[in-house]
Amino acid sequence: MEHESHPHHHPHGTGIRWLDISLAVAAGIVSLVSLWLGLHSAHSMEKLVAANSFPYLEIMRNMSSMDKDAATGRSHRRVEYMLVNSGIGPARVEWVELRYKDKPMADLSELLAACCNANAQADIGMNRRGNVVGSLVRPGDMMSMFAADEPAVANPVFDALHRSMNDIGLTACYCSVFDECYLRNRDGVKPKQVEQCEAPAKPFRPDFK
Repeated sequence: MEHESHPHHHPHGTGIRWLDISLAVAAGIVSLVSLWLGLHSAHSMEKLVAANSFPYLEIMRNMSSMDKDAATGRSHRRVEYMLVNSGIGPARVEWVELRYKDKPMADLSELLAACCNANAQADIGMNRRGNVVGSLVRPGDMMSMFAADEPAVANPVFDALHRSMNDIGLTACYCSVFDECYLRNRDGVKPKQVEQCEAPAKPFRPDFK
């Protein structure tokens, strides 16, 4: 029994060699351009997503409160340091460094001893965060690290701390949800992008010993 065979048809060129080569080269170029556009589009999309999740952490302080003395009209003094996220993505705080006269402080006990000659039992009614490592500051939100209002009765420790606010400097390192990390000083300069948040020798913990 004989089987009927069907010939396979292959696409034919134009028969003009230089034209066939030109068409093949053009097809290859179109393929490469399409590949490049696809990769560029994906990279642009990644950058867009990252930009829409960009945190912008600011280090701020309050030296006075909104409350005023009824008799004198003077605003009550306040000592407060906070982290404010003015960006459009959450900021994950990796560490904070507090320096008093350029010397790093480990905690509030060390700070009050250095600035105000205070012992461990000093009490100025300070509210404190306790820990900032790993804390998430949402867009438009703020995190108060520590705060103390002027007491009704004169307190030399509070007075000394308030006078020392210009000698206190803060640095913070934080990351976005995509692990893009930034270093921020309280000097008006925009955050500096870093590979990772390497902790300083003595990070600050806003709490007492």
